[in-house]
Amino acid sequence: MKEEQAYKTIKNMIVQGKFSMQESISINGLAEEMNMSRTPVHKALAQLEREGYITITPQVGVFVRRPEPKEIQDRLQLCVAIDVFLAEQASRSITELQLEELKKVLEAMEFPGVAADDYEALNVQFHTIICKAANNDFAFRTNKINWDYLNYVNISDELFQGGNREQSQAEHRMIYYALKDRDTKLTELLVRKHLLRVAQFITEKYKHVNA
Repeated sequence: MKEEQAYKTIKNMIVQGKFSMQESISINGLAEEMNMSRTPVHKALAQLEREGYITITPQVGVFVRRPEPKEIQDRLQLCVAIDVFLAEQASRSITELQLEELKKVLEAMEFPGVAADDYEALNVQFHTIICKAANNDFAFRTNKINWDYLNYVNISDELFQGGNREQSQAEHRMIYYALKDRDTKLTELLVRKHLLRVAQFITEKYKHVNA
């Protein structure tokens, strides 16, 4: 219980940018701030290292980690593959209630003047509904870890503005109708095309920012 609490708290601190890249993260300071022993903090940091958020160097310290572009590309390729698989499964098992939820999210995304942050949250909600409709919790949890990390390192404002947003809305609408028609092949094709476009955008943007 304390390990999970420590993991969520420290991850949130990293995502919010509390630690700089050059700053050594104090384990004692974290334990004191969260009012717990060093043990759950150590376990939480070990998990965050496995997920790519930090680097732990013995006798040196714990530091926030910025991945190389190749790692981002590899993670994106895995995310696309799993999401396409989940969407294909969802086309067979999605319920009418879940389709109605998708429709409401689409309508909210297409509402004029919705802010970029709100659109991004709705985008996550849209894809989450589809992934959960596949009824494969292991694949869903695995991909969520990767998408959480990619959202952390990616500067995605441009992805949800102007022409990019319009294209996103059109693609989401087509995916929705393919799912509603239970068209497995079309759902798989549309989701793959949609996510590959997003993956290419993120890859190129990250290369530019990292440079």
